[in-house]
Amino acid sequence: MRALWVNNASSLTLDGGSFSVLDSNTFAGEGLVEAIKPGEKRLLSYATDLGLLVDTKLENARERVTRVRIYRGTMTTTSEEREKKTYIVRNEDTTPRTLVIEHPARPEWKLREDGSKPEEKAVGLYRFRLNVEPKKTERLVVNEAKPLYSQYELNVVTNDQIEFLLRQKSINADIEKALRTVTAQKKVVADLDGTIKEHQKAIDQIFTDQGRLRENMKALKGSAEERALLQRYTKQLDEEETQLDALRKKKQDTEAQQKLANVVLQNTIQEVQMDVTL
Repeated sequence: MRALWVNNASSLTLDGGSFSVLDSNTFAGEGLVEAIKPGEKRLLSYATDLGLLVDTKLENARERVTRVRIYRGTMTTTSEEREKKTYIVRNEDTTPRTLVIEHPARPEWKLREDGSKPEEKAVGLYRFRLNVEPKKTERLVVNEAKPLYSQYELNVVTNDQIEFLLRQKSINADIEKALRTVTAQKKVVADLDGTIKEHQKAIDQIFTDQGRLRENMKALKGSAEERALLQRYTKQLDEEETQLDALRKKKQDTEAQQKLANVVLQNTIQEVQMDVTL
């Protein structure tokens, strides 16, 4: 669009309404304007510019992790998403143009240092100025970046995740060592938990066998053969009670070991505090 800057340098408010533009006493276009307060500057469009052709090209990429912070059992990795938008402008007219490109200013995105700098910033947009000579093509490159954050709880991190982060170069050797210490202690806790479950499974099996034996004993009538079988069942019950006592003791000991190992795990997790820039 053809446009012009209007700067209200007076102490009065310029009322809104329609306006017309004359260029060398020739009608150039018209438009509408809202009220302009004293000291306010406004960009007003008044006609279509058929001499300028504008095209855009958008590129998007995700950069690798640049910072890793571990604090109170949580690991936060910081990377960024980068976006490059190129405005390609062709001036087909015989007179030069000064083009104002309005580029959206998104809350989470920031302009990068290696891109073009805006002429000014308005509400929700950046304004870039680009001069284009007749029959020439110019480009304006706007580089933006948005930070991305990923969080990992150390008490659930796995060796597979560590391997993935290493392949992505999201952690270094020091961070890997700290995470391996946590996963090693997690394995100790998990192994003890597995042993406790095995003990409980054996206890449950003995209870099942004892129930079956007691039901069989109730069915015995008192003959010589049945009395011998009763003695056999009674001896088996005594042996299983001895096994139960031993299993309960092992289970209690293992539970105590697991409790201590879990305390060590939590302390290990809390002690890992790092802030690394990669």
